[in-house]
Amino acid sequence: MEKIQIALTYDDNYAQHSVVLIASILENKTGNEEIIFHILDGGLSDNSKKILQDIQGCEIKIHQVDKKQFEGYVKSDYYPVSMLWTMILPDIIKVEKLIYLDSDMVVNSSLKELWETDLSDNYVAAVEDANGKKYAKRYGLKDSKFFNTGTMLINCKKWLEDNIPQKAVEIAMKNTGSRWGYDQTVLNQLFEGKVKFLDLKWNLQYFPINVWATYDDKQEYKNAIKNPLIIHYVGDYKPWKKGLGCFNPKQQDYFKYHKITPYAFTDYNKWFRQDKLLSYKGLAAFIKRYPLFFLKKQFWKNMFSI
Repeated sequence: MEKIQIALTYDDNYAQHSVVLIASILENKTGNEEIIFHILDGGLSDNSKKILQDIQGCEIKIHQVDKKQFEGYVKSDYYPVSMLWTMILPDIIKVEKLIYLDSDMVVNSSLKELWETDLSDNYVAAVEDANGKKYAKRYGLKDSKFFNTGTMLINCKKWLEDNIPQKAVEIAMKNTGSRWGYDQTVLNQLFEGKVKFLDLKWNLQYFPINVWATYDDKQEYKNAIKNPLIIHYVGDYKPWKKGLGCFNPKQQDYFKYHKITPYAFTDYNKWFRQDKLLSYKGLAAFIKRYPLFFLKKQFWKNMFSI
């Protein structure tokens, strides 16, 4: 079988969660699958690199990035410069196709089916963003679908033929500091009409109190919630954040794999108790963002329809 090539981009802030993602992929691979992980180093400590190099059952390659092309990028906590590296993956990793995954994910299935997806003449295969209709309208896309870059099967050959990395970086740097200058916005504009949309189960974006999905196919979304092949922990309520994680209905999926990594806790029950005791933080954050949430129809629709 052809080796499955997977790319991750992260720094030490997401080292632990990326290792959990890797563990989930390896735990669910079939016997004959060979996997190569390509790690774009956004600032990894020697300890983080050692943990990566000690992982068994796969091949790990760490790549350095020429950061000169990103000089002048206006970074923020939510949009670090490493976010833009997804746009230059085919320049760094010399393969014909590549799976890219965000680091705030876990995988519950073999990736063989995703890897063997026919890309035809499309730039990527990806899943519609949960707020895709809103974003498509905001950014002036003719197509009402806007894809989420968390899961991408990348047609590296086509990207390079059409000089996508250079075009994408130029657009991002020209719009740095604005919502027009991050990877998802840039790639959606460049790839309009050349995206193969995947079943929602390949990138489940689900958090009922503040992910108010606009998908047309409600049944597909319900099926994905029940049986997600990839869970994407979008937003601030990450499962590993004390006081926030306890609100995430897919929290246990993360810790299922966390337990088989070098980052495993000695006492998970204690950690979950502390998480719940600090839950007032999550409630306060939600009320601050949506002070009149009880007046929003979409909130109640989400709470009772899924």
